[in-house]
Amino acid sequence: MFADSAGKRDSVLSLGSIAHLQYYFARTGLLDGKGAQLAKDGKTKRGTSGSHADTMPKIRSSSGTVSQDEDDINSLAGDEDVEQDWAMDSTLPPPTVSTYRHKVEYLPPPPDSSKLRKDMRKALRDAEKALSGVESQTTEGPDRRKRKDGIAVTSGGIEGKEPTPLKRTQTAGWYEIQGMNILDVVTLAIRAAKLYYTAHEHPQRLYSIKSERHIREELLGVLDILKRMASRNFAGGLKDEELNTIRAWLQSVDKLISDEQTIEKQESQEQEKWQWLDDSWEGREREREWSFLTSFLGEGQLPEWTPLESGPSLPTAFLKALQNGLTLVHLHNAMLKKSKRQFGEIKTFHTDTAKPYRCAENLRFWVKAVEIRWELKLKVDVTGIVHGKEAAWPDFDTAIMQWCRAAREGLTKEWKESTKLKRSSTFFSAYPEPEPVIRDHEL
Repeated sequence: MFADSAGKRDSVLSLGSIAHLQYYFARTGLLDGKGAQLAKDGKTKRGTSGSHADTMPKIRSSSGTVSQDEDDINSLAGDEDVEQDWAMDSTLPPPTVSTYRHKVEYLPPPPDSSKLRKDMRKALRDAEKALSGVESQTTEGPDRRKRKDGIAVTSGGIEGKEPTPLKRTQTAGWYEIQGMNILDVVTLAIRAAKLYYTAHEHPQRLYSIKSERHIREELLGVLDILKRMASRNFAGGLKDEELNTIRAWLQSVDKLISDEQTIEKQESQEQEKWQWLDDSWEGREREREWSFLTSFLGEGQLPEWTPLESGPSLPTAFLKALQNGLTLVHLHNAMLKKSKRQFGEIKTFHTDTAKPYRCAENLRFWVKAVEIRWELKLKVDVTGIVHGKEAAWPDFDTAIMQWCRAAREGLTKEWKESTKLKRSSTFFSAYPEPEPVIRDHEL
């Protein structure tokens, strides 16, 4: 056994254990010297061969003959058996072999958005059901309270009977049970909402509906209400202000989910209109990439992408529109918003491109961002493009083509994978959860 501090270091765990070394040395006889009793017969130092029987002390018997001790002979026979067993035992590794075994822990994949959304809706329904139960048990006035059996108890009591006032301890205990129930279900709803916010595949979509700061403020506000309820030990039950605040939060979260589903439907309808997703563009690669770019900017904002022709026609109208780098920056950021892996965004760029150095910096920002996000190293002569040198335009046209192809293939792969996951999750969610079976002996 190693110490706690040593057991956490790989250099120590990669060594053989102490028990393994002791067992190995005991079996091989190394603890008793070189060879010890289990050593094989071999040549002595003088070059003569011998065995253990030759080195054993000889005892003269009463008859005058020299013989060996029978116990020693039996022990030697036993040692030979052990030696044979040791030769046959090949499962024990030498002490230089590490006995450290790394345990690989299985980590389940994170749940998808549909599963988290389903759990959150269930938690919201449970919380709303608990709040409705509290409202049904609230008083209708200072001297009137509804009971389960439907009999109304007033200050005068039931007809012909004296009033039976509620005890203080029973009322306090009931409020405490009621408050603990509300605390449990609302806390589970907050936990489900937190998991949905943090593990969302497209957080920017949520923030477009409601800002992150507003979402945090609502969560902290509900937590503060639960804390105040527990601090007073739920005395007096759930107040109207607290009830309204919790219910308003539940309704806001439900509205957020509905708005997000509406945006998802709009995006899916928009993707169905994208013709560049089809694979029927053989021989029209330039037209396909141009259609890919216009889907992020809108029709009419980008000239048609015509092939290059040597001569005074350079640059083309398409390359001239991308010369300052500002349109390329906007296109890059728009592509990232449609992707699951939203990193490599260009946050700092020049909107005023009246000076050449600002256009050059925008182009450098775009080239570096493409290298980070799409792992594509572009060959672009930034200075030559800004100053309109004819030799720089072919490389610029080739770089845009490579960037469009890499971005289009990456986004298409992500969308196909997400569609496959949605279909599989929808297939399994279509089956209801099995109800627990209650046997006769459990009733």
